[in-house]
Amino acid sequence: MPILPPTGTAPVQPPSTANGRVVSDAVTSSVNGVRYPIEVFIPAAYDSSSDAVPIIYAFDGDATNGLPDTRFTNLKNVLLKRGTKAILVGIGYTARRQEDYNFPGANAYHTFLTKDLVPYIESKYRADPKKRMLTGLSTSGNLAATALFLEAPDNLVFSYFISIEAAFWQQEAENNALEKKMFDALAGRPLPVTLILAHCASGCNEVPVKAMYKRMSERGYVGLQLIDTEFNSTHVGTDVLAFDDAIVRIFK
Repeated sequence: MPILPPTGTAPVQPPSTANGRVVSDAVTSSVNGVRYPIEVFIPAAYDSSSDAVPIIYAFDGDATNGLPDTRFTNLKNVLLKRGTKAILVGIGYTARRQEDYNFPGANAYHTFLTKDLVPYIESKYRADPKKRMLTGLSTSGNLAATALFLEAPDNLVFSYFISIEAAFWQQEAENNALEKKMFDALAGRPLPVTLILAHCASGCNEVPVKAMYKRMSERGYVGLQLIDTEFNSTHVGTDVLAFDDAIVRIFK
């Protein structure tokens, strides 16, 4: 089953256009001291209003995965195509992906995400805290889903979790244990979030992703919008298709 390797230096971002602007920044983790580069896409509509907007936090922001552009750029292009009024935060340092997105390192990384990065971003930009989104692909797709298990029931930071081609097989026992812990802690209480589990049709991570969907579907979570989506594409190719589909669903 596929997994994405660390990638090298990301290509230089193109200049800002009338469609919006990209700001480069960095945030240091208070847990492990690592300084993570970030790129922030701010749509043109943001500057012409005073409205709070959704913010999408994207793992693997500087990863190219064999494509001409970074994941950040590819997801940004989806938002531009759809005219979506949302800020996109691409989180870099993909070279640490196996350490940061899998456990036990994922615990420290999730703390960085929720205690350092989100407060920092939302102190700088007008954010709608009810519309925070998280997305990841492959190994980072694991954490895009298991972040929910870490946060529920009483510390929900995100409302939308977009997990694409998650490599759940890497840590199946740990993932299942966390999901069970969340289910038990909820004790029938509502879980008011959306979890999208996207995968390709065959030859990718569809088996473990479908297994996670089945496991959670059979729980009968109250209030959870659990969505399974499938695409006729490759492991990497599914990313943009699934993200585009998720944006249409969420912003319909």
